[in-house]
Amino acid sequence: MLEPIVSVAGIRGIVGKSLVPDDYLRRLLAFATMVKGKKIVVGTDSRPSRTMLRYLAFAGLMATGYEVIDLGICPTPTVGFMVRHLNADCGLAITASHNPIEWNAFKFFSSLGTFITRKENSAVQKIYKTRAFRLADVKTLGKVHTIKNPLKPHLQKILNFVDTAKIRKRKFRVVADCCNGAGSEIVAELLNRLGCQAKVINSDVNRPFPHKPEPLPENLTQLCRAVKRFKADIGFALDPDADRLAIVNEHGIPLGEERTLVICAYHYLNSRKKSPLVVNLSVTRAIDDVAKLFRVKVVRTPVGEANVVEKMLHINAQIGGEGNGGVIIPAVHPGRDASTGIAFVLEAMATANQPISLLNQCVPDYVMLKSKIKRTPDSDVKTILAKFEEGFKSTAKKIDRRDGIKILLKDGNWVNARPSGTEPIIRIFAEAPTKHKARLLIKQAQQCLAH
Repeated sequence: MLEPIVSVAGIRGIVGKSLVPDDYLRRLLAFATMVKGKKIVVGTDSRPSRTMLRYLAFAGLMATGYEVIDLGICPTPTVGFMVRHLNADCGLAITASHNPIEWNAFKFFSSLGTFITRKENSAVQKIYKTRAFRLADVKTLGKVHTIKNPLKPHLQKILNFVDTAKIRKRKFRVVADCCNGAGSEIVAELLNRLGCQAKVINSDVNRPFPHKPEPLPENLTQLCRAVKRFKADIGFALDPDADRLAIVNEHGIPLGEERTLVICAYHYLNSRKKSPLVVNLSVTRAIDDVAKLFRVKVVRTPVGEANVVEKMLHINAQIGGEGNGGVIIPAVHPGRDASTGIAFVLEAMATANQPISLLNQCVPDYVMLKSKIKRTPDSDVKTILAKFEEGFKSTAKKIDRRDGIKILLKDGNWVNARPSGTEPIIRIFAEAPTKHKARLLIKQAQQCLAH
């Protein structure tokens, strides 16, 4: 059996290969035992393996005495939101987020509605290995309940946060590509409530993903064409569990998922109170330019929503996120949330009275290129990364080893290599003012990692 990938992003694998039901059940029992709770919220994205894992989860949770609140198909951020809204002890999202359709995963939430921390993850792994599960007797077995319209409280919270009157007045023309995913219903309703003339494409949760699910520019050709054909003011692309958001401008040109957080951070600091910005180590240096404009601090964490959110809550940061299109505004929900991002970007456009192409010029745009190399389960990641570090040592200004190896170069550019927490690969990120310079950094990194 291939091993699943276990990280702060949950436990994920390929159905029939590294996703094996008995192993997933053990890990779920370990999580349920670690929490020692009584009520749990469960939701899924739209991938076809959801039903298998959903019933597997119900069985395991009932066996440990939980009252299960079933949300059905809904965004991952809605699961987290409803944990707090319903005063549940924990939550479970059944989703592999941006991974291809053959993948699926369990993502575990704490009572705060946030992903469990590294420390809690370690506790889960210990119980998993010892099999010291808390099991209910026949009198205390759990039950499963469903609730009507589970999206309503989350949607209302978003609408209460933004200036809906200002957005409605603009009557924006919007195209949204939901990738036939869990965001299909909430995005359609959100755009309707915001007075937009909306065209929502790929919104059938019973159909396969229409393209590669990660909202990268190369996967958004259908959206780009639709924006131009519809003469839209903006296009939005979501991943299958609706925690990532990418933008296409009014000319049908993708901005790159890094710019979503940059635009939202700029608008937040320009329209609301000042706050430090918390982002991960791989987020564009444009976020530092935003911070400099508003004289606030940037705090960087290892990659992973759990790491970013933990730091945000610790220092009471009001906005943060990740460069994959993950915007986090704790006033709505302390987690990446594409629906909140959509509403906030529309508010930014309405406030500035500018098209998204001009609003995107609020701070410099750098070229970030991303690549990856495959690694086998028995790869010695430390040795691989040591070769990478050695290859850049002579030009490095600073070396950050908190998450893989990030090399800050003497010319202000940077390159980062780190093992993925969601796929069996080494991710490579490089950022520079021009595509040529960024390509050279990627090429040099690939050469270092290949030897």
